[in-house]
Amino acid sequence: MFCNGCGHNLAHVEGASCPNCGAIKPAQAQQGSDSNQGYAPQQGHGAPGYPQPPTSYPPPYGGAPAPGYQPGKGKAIASLVLGICAIVVPIPILDIIMGVLGLVLASMSKNEGFNGGIRTGGLVCSIIGTVFAVIFTISCLATCGAATSMWWLF
Repeated sequence: MFCNGCGHNLAHVEGASCPNCGAIKPAQAQQGSDSNQGYAPQQGHGAPGYPQPPTSYPPPYGGAPAPGYQPGKGKAIASLVLGICAIVVPIPILDIIMGVLGLVLASMSKNEGFNGGIRTGGLVCSIIGTVFAVIFTISCLATCGAATSMWWLF
């Protein structure tokens, strides 16, 4: 007699369930019959004594998230990177764009429920980079405007 769940040989097993998989022992078939040879017929495919194919498969693409996954963490990291680049890169227009994108990503990360230090750092760096870029742009424009209005002095 073989288990219908895993194919384990149950000929010398005491009890009502299979010790390998815990399935209930199949009913005793007619002894001496040529068709079933003393064991319950197998369901599914596979020969008696061999494991049956698994009954559960891994979830399809887009199934359960990976362990340790935190929604919004990727946006928080992107916000931090853009904020640091907005401080370091010496091109004011590009700094303003990166700073605003960093602010938007930090906001989206908060809306998704991530409140870690990475998001806070990205928010702060984006604000600092944007403010410095705006101040630098205004001061350059004011300097250029003052220089063109005083051309007659030179």
